[in-house]
Amino acid sequence: MKDLIILPSKQNPDLQFIASTGELSIAGQSLPENVVLLYDSVLNWVDEYSNNPAPKTVLTFKMRYYNTATSRMFFSLIKKMNNMFKNGKSVEIHWFYQKDDEDMLDAGEYFRDLVDLPFKFIAIE
Repeated sequence: MKDLIILPSKQNPDLQFIASTGELSIAGQSLPENVVLLYDSVLNWVDEYSNNPAPKTVLTFKMRYYNTATSRMFFSLIKKMNNMFKNGKSVEIHWFYQKDDEDMLDAGEYFRDLVDLPFKFIAIE
């Protein structure tokens, strides 16, 4: 399976989804004009990946900012990870946030409370 790499722009995050290692990362900010256009490829990639995932999958969020439309896409992605977890796969979410950014921490905790898979919260100085 091919990796999914989407380089960042002013409005799009850095997406690095590495199939062989199970390291999936979204970083930066996400304010795309067409959120579906950007994240449909991500969700489709995860659908294919979930058929034969790496022994351990870690989805890392290192976001500075994202809009409401992106939030819905993130939840769709997290639900797909949750389904993998419920099917016995090793899956974790790593949610990075600036130590003084309570809103970003709250957002991660909100997602965590909606699913069953483990979340790890990492504060950045």
